[in-house]
Amino acid sequence: MGVKRFAWVLVLLGLVLSLYGWQAWNPVAFVGITLAVLGLVLRVTAGRRPSD
Repeated sequence: MGVKRFAWVLVLLGLVLSLYGWQAWNPVAFVGITLAVLGLVLRVTAGRRPSD
C-alpha cells in the first residue's frame, strides 16, 4: 500500500468515525476529524516518484 492509498484510507476511516461519533454523541468524533485531516495533509504533501 502506497502513501497516497494510505492517506485515502485515513480520510475514509476518519469520516466514518466522525459520523459514528456524531450520531452516538461519542468523543470518537474528534479522533475521526483528526484522522481525516491527517489523511488530507498526507495526500497533499505526498511526493511523486521520479520517472524512470
